[in-house]
Amino acid sequence: MNPEKKLSGEISLIGDKSISHRSIIFGSIAEGVSEFSNVLISGDTTATIEIFNSLGVNIEVKEHNTLVIHGVGLNGLSKSKQALDAKSSGTTARLLTGLLARQNFSSELIGSSQLSKRPMGRVINLLTEHGSGIKSNEGYLPIKFEQTESAFNTINTIVPSAQVKSALIIASLYHPEPTVITEDVPTRDHTERMLSHMGVGLVRMGSSITVPPNQILKPSSFRIPSDISSAAFLIAIGILSSDKIVLNKVLINERRIGFLKILKRMNANITISNITEVGNELIGDIEVIKSELIATQIEPDEIPDLIDEIPLLTFLASQAEGETTLRGAEELRIKESDRLESMKEFIQTLNGKIKMYPDGFKITGKQNLDAGVIKTKDDHRISMTALVANLTLSKKILPDNIQCINDSYPSFFDDINKIGGEIIE
Repeated sequence: MNPEKKLSGEISLIGDKSISHRSIIFGSIAEGVSEFSNVLISGDTTATIEIFNSLGVNIEVKEHNTLVIHGVGLNGLSKSKQALDAKSSGTTARLLTGLLARQNFSSELIGSSQLSKRPMGRVINLLTEHGSGIKSNEGYLPIKFEQTESAFNTINTIVPSAQVKSALIIASLYHPEPTVITEDVPTRDHTERMLSHMGVGLVRMGSSITVPPNQILKPSSFRIPSDISSAAFLIAIGILSSDKIVLNKVLINERRIGFLKILKRMNANITISNITEVGNELIGDIEVIKSELIATQIEPDEIPDLIDEIPLLTFLASQAEGETTLRGAEELRIKESDRLESMKEFIQTLNGKIKMYPDGFKITGKQNLDAGVIKTKDDHRISMTALVANLTLSKKILPDNIQCINDSYPSFFDDINKIGGEIIE
């Protein structure tokens, strides 16, 4: 790309991955037919769709990323003839652990070699401690579920994880008595929001969620909001090299905009307008204009709300004036890759400098990074961060794997083209 060329455009992005997963799960166990448009159809969500097909749910994939889901109710799933394959989707594996632990049939959950390296014990242990019949490979996939009569009245998530919390909420839908789930650190609340939208009388008070018994999920129909975690990559491009980029109808859930808050603190020119509500979630249009970033300090209590964007934020910090520090992100070491280690290698591969901590980093900008080939370790967010660097620095910075981008953002290259971007190869 010509360094003088400024990217611009107005686009609508694919649906949010977290909400897409939940629309498939809750649509499948609702009483009746749901229809969701702008669903993210990717490697991860396809895993969820195929699992529910195996469990006896008819899910029709229509044009324009629309799903028509013929829900079978909470107790209408049937035993699969084969193992259920979560592929590389951690969300699928963890949320469905809560569901499969409460079925009246046995099942087995498997996944890719990458997913099989990611810990599932944080969910499994909490459920087995309360009587669930679950066996695993020492807290890793494959996981086998046997039918048991088990329930809990109160439970703490132990770790700050929306996936753990969601698995426990889903399991609680099957309990004969009210269940109180508490978390010490607030995490994403998409599960609570969608269940409330579909008629489940959840009660949220402070750090606790009470799930009442004998609930029926009502079918729903709405457009899935555009994915803020995917939008982050275009926002980064907008900050570093655009005239103006406008992203329409993007999810702006309070627990998902930590990245935007940090960027605003770093002097990014970002505005949100046309705020409205869809499916019990807030959405808005995000406008981004080229900005001169300044460094900041990111504290541990800010991490849960920007956990997915930290690889991208690491690169952006290298292009900000001053010293940026980030702490409290040890969770990144057990994602699709060890994302802290991956980003250390990323910066060093481009002859940049970064100091790493067990739970974060310190980096001083503005750095003049070189060209290079980035080892992604099959991690989609590392791959897309490399391509953002390619576009914004106008240098031959290339990931060693672009296929993994299909896990979360299969239309990434189409959207880059729409704003006038051209990868340097």
